[in-house]
Amino acid sequence: MMAKIHVNNSDYSEEEMYQDLMEKIHVNNSDYMEFIDDIATQITIQRFGEDTHVEIQDGLSDGMVTIFTDDAQDFYNEQYDWVETMLNRTLKVYSDEQ
Repeated sequence: MMAKIHVNNSDYSEEEMYQDLMEKIHVNNSDYMEFIDDIATQITIQRFGEDTHVEIQDGLSDGMVTIFTDDAQDFYNEQYDWVETMLNRTLKVYSDEQ
């Protein structure tokens, strides 16, 4: 016999509770991407330090723009993918566009 769990004036089976826990959590895509970007950027800065960024001439204006170095950009891309995978697999958090 399966136990019933009482939550918010409703009874749930253990299986129903498990299914609720296993469902994906969808968050605003912009917030989702910003979260992953922030973590991937911090990991990249910790890895490359002063060699993380370079300043280049902005092709659309007379100003300068700061970008990742080629190596840092490659590393950032890997970290972004890793953080997103961990967020999906471990916490079941996904973009609302997935």
